[in-house]
Parts: sequence; structure tokens; C-alpha cells
Amino acid sequence: MVSTFDASQQEDQVVLLDSVPQPATDAAEPFIVASDRRVILTYPIAESDFERFGPFDPDDDPFCAVLFADAGFHRLGPPGDADLSVHPLAGQGLCSYAVHEVVNSSLCAELAAVANDDASMATAPLVRRHFVITFQASTFECVASDYTVIGVFGAGEIASREAFALVR
Repeated sequence: MVSTFDASQQEDQVVLLDSVPQPATDAAEPFIVASDRRVILTYPIAESDFERFGPFDPDDDPFCAVLFADAGFHRLGPPGDADLSVHPLAGQGLCSYAVHEVVNSSLCAELAAVANDDASMATAPLVRRHFVITFQASTFECVASDYTVIGVFGAGEIASREAFALVR
């Protein structure tokens, strides 16, 4: 079967997600732990979210861990903050140091078209959502069925340890 996906028929709409802690603007890098279908991203949270997701001790360096369930695609890499304007979604409202969902995602449609070509008709297709989180030096993208903030922790080491425990 030949795929009939046409990206021009999609209208990617970038929406900010405020239920997820926003990334910090410092140089600490995000960290990914992944298995076949689960991706957990940990990253330092913005100081503006300390009160909302805290309280924290003055010596804490708060990190959150976000689980993306039934992930079919993920990547972490360029562009970063300095060159975010080259990202294909920059014209649709993608902004620096923020958590986004892409509604009517052309990436989701393309992945669904490939999955439909490969899958048997006996199983119902999984609804996938497209998430984008922008950082200082990189951008994280994930196509998954949903996300869950599994916790906000006082340090990156704690968040990473939790991520490893949950991805097994």
C-alpha cells in the first residue's frame, strides 16, 4: 500500500502547556531515559515555577520529570534558543524555554500514515499527540499518547533516579 500523506493538508498549531513546569534558562541540560514505548524527560524548572511546584529549600536546584506514554517518536537536539527561528514550527508560535503541544500536527499525521501502512487492520490506531519543549542548547520533541508530570524534585540526581526507576 502506498502512503497518501500530504503535509500541506495539516495546519500545525502550537499551544503553550501551562500544566507542565517551564524549563529554566540556565545551562543545565535535559536528560532522557527511554524504553520501547516510554520516554521520561528530566530538566531544571524555571525559577518562576518554584512557588507553583514547590516549596523548595534555598539550596535546591529543582528538576521535573515528565513521562510520555506510548511514545512512537522522540528526539533531543538542535535547534537551541539562539537558532530556534530555523525550527519548522517557529512561525506557528514555538517559543524559547517553554512546553508546547502541537495541535493538528503534521508529524503525527505522517507517523500515523506510516503506521497504517504497516499495521494490521485488527487493532485500533493509537491517538498520538505531539509535544515540543525548548531549552537553551536543544529542543525536545515527542509523539506520544499523553504526558504526565511524575514529579518535581529538589535536584537533578533525584529526578534522574526516579526516571530510571519508572522506565523499567
